[in-house]
Amino acid sequence: MAKYLIINADDLGLAPGVNQAIIDLHQAGVVTSTSVMVNMPGFNDAVKRLRHAPTLGVGLHFNLSDGSPIAPPHWIPSLVDHKGEFSNHLNWDESDVMLELKAQMHRLLSAGIKPTHIDSHGFIQKRPAVCNPMLALARSMKLPMRRTGWEPNPWINLLPGVVDNFYANVYFETGGKSLLLSNLHSIPHGTSELICHPGYVDEYLPKVSTWTVEREIEYSVLADPEILQTIRTLGIILVSYRYVKYFSRYSVRIDLVRK
Repeated sequence: MAKYLIINADDLGLAPGVNQAIIDLHQAGVVTSTSVMVNMPGFNDAVKRLRHAPTLGVGLHFNLSDGSPIAPPHWIPSLVDHKGEFSNHLNWDESDVMLELKAQMHRLLSAGIKPTHIDSHGFIQKRPAVCNPMLALARSMKLPMRRTGWEPNPWINLLPGVVDNFYANVYFETGGKSLLLSNLHSIPHGTSELICHPGYVDEYLPKVSTWTVEREIEYSVLADPEILQTIRTLGIILVSYRYVKYFSRYSVRIDLVRK
């Protein structure tokens, strides 16, 4: 079996500078997939830019930590604080999570975007109250869902298009390029997903994220010509979740590469 790799840029919709960096890396042939935060200030800008990138796979980056919910706050009391903003306490109610998940998916669909997959911001799908609704929605929509290896529900292995291997590093720290090259050399036969967080710093990004220059560093690492050349030399075939269902072995094995 060949080596198929999804390079997914998380956090589309966070800010215009992030959106443009992701589009630029896609046009450069490196990023094949992205996942969008529909409740953040850069979402409308992201929708406009995506019109010029029809080959970029786009998933829902389900978010319960940053910004404001899409569903009315009084519908989802366990997810919000007294101001109606997301609260990161641990007692999220599964029915509230499902309501907000459906609201975020509805906003994505209403923008004319057909999602290729579902994943989550901050790996919140490792919580049962989040994983179960995500699995239910992914199954009902016949969508792949990112499998990190931390999911508490093994039913994720039965979804279509689930990848065999997952790489969850960041590449903005010292040695980031070497780490990315090492990861690429370790890509096995089958299907893999490697996530990244590129971006340009603009006037909006510092207001919504603590990762600012880190995103520019990660962009520079991914944009380095040696990265794409290495991918080609190793015979890695870049795909998105739109096509990975045709190649996945539905394996239960996950290779987590973490620092």
